[in-house]
Amino acid sequence: MIILSSFLGSLFAFLVVWAILRRSETIAVSHSESSPPRGPWWRLAVLLLIMAVIEEGVFRWLIIGQGQHIIGLGPAFILSLVLFAVAHRQNGPLTFFTTINLVLVGLILGVIFLWWGIWAAVAAHFGWNFAEWITGFTISGEKTRSLLPAPLERRIHGYPYGPESHWSATLVMMICLSILIIPGLSRIVG
Repeated sequence: MIILSSFLGSLFAFLVVWAILRRSETIAVSHSESSPPRGPWWRLAVLLLIMAVIEEGVFRWLIIGQGQHIIGLGPAFILSLVLFAVAHRQNGPLTFFTTINLVLVGLILGVIFLWWGIWAAVAAHFGWNFAEWITGFTISGEKTRSLLPAPLERRIHGYPYGPESHWSATLVMMICLSILIIPGLSRIVG
């Protein structure tokens, strides 16, 4: 149940970002210049799932989960955040909001991993990326579009990294992080 909740929660969170973008920015929509997916759409969905498993396996399970036994939980968590942001640098220019949002998503996925495990973190990661792809946005920058072509392309003028570089993602992720952390803090303090 927690895995489904993680998936649906992140899917919903991105759809909120999309709704804000539609109201606040000029989004260009065109038919894909790269070849649209051939065959069933689920093949690209499986690729997105594999990518989420690999990223969560490295940044959460390995660096946080195993790293905490070597360097402690705090340093392992911070190392995970830094390496997650650095690993996404190749996808496009890291603006202020892009960097903040990569750190926020690292925090969210790290908390989900610590509280509910690797598969909940994978489901949350997959849900966000799947929502981005299915709506035609890039996943972490324009450089990924050729790897994950969609029939429609949505581009946000002035934001080459895509929705992750927009203030709406910052707002939504801060709300999500608050929803995750506040009940946990009350359990620790109370």
